[in-house]
Amino acid sequence: MAEVIQFNCPVCGTLLRLPLAMASKRGPCPNCQREIMAPDPSRGIGAYEIPEAPPPREIEPFRPFADPLPEPVAVEEEEAPAPQVVQLPVCEKPQRAVLVLSCLLTAAVALALGFALGVCSKEFFMRVPTAAEQVRPNPPPAEVKAPEPIPVRVKTVIEEPPATEKPQEPATVAAAAEAALRAFLVAPDWASRSAYVLFPEKVRGAMEAYSREVPDGPTPFTAIAVKQTQIDEKSGHTLFIFFVSTEAFPTGIPVAVQETPGGWLVDWQSFVEFRDQLFQKFVDGPADKTRRFHLIVSPPPAERAANTENEHFVSYLLNAPLNQKPQIAFVKKASEVFETFQTATASGGFFTPVLEVAKRQTADGKNYLEVLGVPATDWLPRVD
Repeated sequence: MAEVIQFNCPVCGTLLRLPLAMASKRGPCPNCQREIMAPDPSRGIGAYEIPEAPPPREIEPFRPFADPLPEPVAVEEEEAPAPQVVQLPVCEKPQRAVLVLSCLLTAAVALALGFALGVCSKEFFMRVPTAAEQVRPNPPPAEVKAPEPIPVRVKTVIEEPPATEKPQEPATVAAAAEAALRAFLVAPDWASRSAYVLFPEKVRGAMEAYSREVPDGPTPFTAIAVKQTQIDEKSGHTLFIFFVSTEAFPTGIPVAVQETPGGWLVDWQSFVEFRDQLFQKFVDGPADKTRRFHLIVSPPPAERAANTENEHFVSYLLNAPLNQKPQIAFVKKASEVFETFQTATASGGFFTPVLEVAKRQTADGKNYLEVLGVPATDWLPRVD
């Protein structure tokens, strides 16, 4: 069975069928006799009514003017008879004649096309009989291929990201960090100073206990200078290392100032350790003590290492900042600390870890230092 198009008359709603080859053809509906256009499923065009053409405009009949032309003046010539003047009718408006002929020709063509289309439409438009008119049920129509959807252009609106705060200039950032450091240094006591320290919940107790051993108060300084800065990749926060010059330490005490969501805060633990030379006090103090320090580790000279090493230990130099005297410390062979030290100083250089150091005493009463662990391989602020 040939493919057909089944649709409803857009005027009277009568169900109509026609061959698929007659898509987009026009003709009268067999039921209401209104002029309609057949659908075209391949182009997604449905059936619609063709508006009636307006009635032709009445054309005024052609009427030539009856008045004759004025008689020309006769010219006398020798041996020539006077010319006979013939009176001719003249059209007042010749353009109107052309318009009339064009309209007549257009009407003739339109009538011819309408007639041809009407004859053709009788051959392919068929009204679907009602249930009463049907003698037997017709087979179901062949599956009509669904028209392809008409592409719709969707305008994509790209929302601009919300405006972010303009990043501060480096000079402004450093000034803010230095302002927090100055407030920390001039604070009158540990309680006031605790408002400017990192990890205040865990450090406040240590600050209060330390104030009972060492007189608390402001730290006089002569100058403050930025020596190092770095940005944490995870948090995006900035860390400044300032050198605070005092009368006792004119070269400067290294102080870490960290950017936090609550503002710029100072690493109190390392500041007190460097300012009060706690590592040197630990070395000069009693044995059987263990503490953590920020230290500089380097391999000892070969001749000195030969005099301090044995089958169980190797030796390294430990030095605190501020030009203190280097100290020999021992590390057990085949330990994690030994492997860490070997890797970090393989090229003969030094590294700056946080070390857990114990002060011990031999059977004959000699004191020595032993490195028990490496809690951190850098001096970034953290809580012990």
